[in-house]
Amino acid sequence: MKIESLDVLKAQKQMSEANVSFLENENQMVIDAIYSEIGEMLVEDWVNANLDEGQLFADFRFAEMSDSNYLKGRFNLFYDLNPGDQYYLECEEE
Repeated sequence: MKIESLDVLKAQKQMSEANVSFLENENQMVIDAIYSEIGEMLVEDWVNANLDEGQLFADFRFAEMSDSNYLKGRFNLFYDLNPGDQYYLECEEE
């Protein structure tokens, strides 16, 4: 009976700590470095997945995600795209 109640107490403690990350007591510089590594891996995976669909699609996704009107305009120019074309990106002239 005592072991059973101890397990219940442990489970309750774990549940109450579920909103606290193990990272809360770690060095912020270490966390930031790992975030950067994870970000680089995610971007690499994203780029490679887009390249699986072809260079035009990969370029489109890159330019589409950008906030740069210049880059979107250069994309349209490079691929000779006009309004109404499938991959044309709306952009304001800079």
